[in-house]
Amino acid sequence: DPSNHRPAQNARVFGGVHLPSQFNDAFQTKGWITVGQLNAETMKEALQLHDEGKDDLAEELLVDWFTKENIALFILGPMRRIDKTMKRKEQLQEAFELYLEERYWAAIPLILIVCDGFVSDITGSSPFEKDADLRCFDSLTGHSTALPALIKLLTKGVRKSYDDEIDLPLRHGILHGRSLGYANKTICAKAWLLMMAFVDWANDKASEEWRKKEYIKEKSITFADCFKTLKDSQASRLAMDAFEPYEVVLPFGEPLDPTGPEFATMEFLSGWKARNYGKMGKYAMNQRKCTDSQMAGEIRNLAKHIELIEYEIRLFRYSTIARCDVQISARAKIGGSEVTGIVDLFLLKFTQPDELVIQNEDEFRWAVQQDFIYSMLSRKFASDS
Repeated sequence: DPSNHRPAQNARVFGGVHLPSQFNDAFQTKGWITVGQLNAETMKEALQLHDEGKDDLAEELLVDWFTKENIALFILGPMRRIDKTMKRKEQLQEAFELYLEERYWAAIPLILIVCDGFVSDITGSSPFEKDADLRCFDSLTGHSTALPALIKLLTKGVRKSYDDEIDLPLRHGILHGRSLGYANKTICAKAWLLMMAFVDWANDKASEEWRKKEYIKEKSITFADCFKTLKDSQASRLAMDAFEPYEVVLPFGEPLDPTGPEFATMEFLSGWKARNYGKMGKYAMNQRKCTDSQMAGEIRNLAKHIELIEYEIRLFRYSTIARCDVQISARAKIGGSEVTGIVDLFLLKFTQPDELVIQNEDEFRWAVQQDFIYSMLSRKFASDS
């Protein structure tokens, strides 16, 4: 069972900044690429299996990630927010229902059709055309080893009909009726991954020009800027060296400092329990510089699938000058079933323009890193003992 897999003692450790390239190197030719919404822990487990020569188990693990909940959360919801057409949303919903009914003959072509139209509306041409440019600056999905490389695999020509099973959702072969051995769950999961990649790419493409300008601005700093940065970094190093981690005595005392991480944690969790997504968004990390309403919408789409019934803070630790680690005992309802256990989350300290604080600043805010909700959706709870 891949979900119970533990790496061998001599297995390599995967993750960190190299995880996307490691994953693409191992799985891109098999139809799997790094996409922002794909769970990092699942990617690491798949890489560990691959490293042990268990590619079949790795692929099973990746296929099993495409559950009803994950497709609805990470593909259907985001796509509906981007795409302006009603009929295409209905097409994708139909493909979703066909997938749940295991009717892959119809589901897979429909997903590929939606992919084609969705990207064509953004770029003015089909992503499956020869030499389609799907690169995107500073994007995991738009990196040359990810979506652009995958598209080249999926658009290879198929000149004659054959019944043999295929291992990639070949667009031309399937839609032109040549590749007939495609009707299975694995190919359908890879088609869903492609749709998820296009949605992620579209989001990155929308802010590409702004990110390029910011990059150019950062590169064009003056000598005076460099000198100030050096002084700031020296001061930051002194502040970091002087800091000693410590734990807060629980329960929290009252009243809480409204500028402190304890207050931010309680507001975020109480907002979640009350399904007040605007309140949650106010205390969540917002590095994409969303408006308040956009942030509330993003948090809602992430957290609405979990009903937080009750929680208790078990540990609160100031780990660095700009980070607090929190451990909570939670009871929640996910997909109709109740789960309990220990969940880890953390907060970071930001200045108002959302730059990480290293030393004392006059204006700052503590923000909850909301990725722990993905782990809860995947039912990754530690034992509550």
